[in-house]
Amino acid sequence: TKGHLFKKLLFNKTYYNKYPLYLFLLFAHFFPAQFTVFYQDPIIRAGFGEEITLQCQLDPPIDATDMEVRWFRTTNDDTVHLYWNNKDNTRTQNTAYKGRTELFKEGLVTGTISLKLKNVGFTDEGMFTCFVDSGTEYEESQIEVKVGASNEPELALLAYELSGFYYGIKFLCKSEGWYPKPEIQWTNENGENLTTLSKSTTERNAEGFFTVESHINVVKGSGSIFSCVMKN
Repeated sequence: TKGHLFKKLLFNKTYYNKYPLYLFLLFAHFFPAQFTVFYQDPIIRAGFGEEITLQCQLDPPIDATDMEVRWFRTTNDDTVHLYWNNKDNTRTQNTAYKGRTELFKEGLVTGTISLKLKNVGFTDEGMFTCFVDSGTEYEESQIEVKVGASNEPELALLAYELSGFYYGIKFLCKSEGWYPKPEIQWTNENGENLTTLSKSTTERNAEGFFTVESHINVVKGSGSIFSCVMKN
């Protein structure tokens, strides 16, 4: 039996002297290396059109060169990148990721699983899974990607009709090319939040970017210096 074989090998120096390689392979087969997969950064933030690196790490940092490595979308199992039989395999790769990924092979020796993702877009937002299979066991870990885009808002001073020949003034704050939809805050020189006095509109174009306009009327006691801040 397996137990008797190991007992015989463990206490017989002749086997160690005559068959060192055989014993190494035998123990490697019956006692495969145990490992876990963890992430370096749980959340990766990316700007629209940028490239990012998704990274997970084996612990202990054993050689993953001969293992199967697969990055896929956690929600639908779409293959982002597959490394199998010591080479990249694009046959099962989702078409949305063809030509956009690159696995850093040099890091596999130390158990570092790094994947470059190019030209990040809105559809890349969400969870990615790093899956590693040694042939005898497998482990995985998840990383979240958040995609964002922003621009500096423009502030303009406009007049509006109150009644008859009387006019008031208002500040208009406008910005394009945002994702996700930004929050808007108006304040005066004293730091008072005046957002409830403002009116805002948001539109989304065909590319998925948001255009935001917000205006606030200048009334008595509201202040003389106004600031418009957008953030997402």
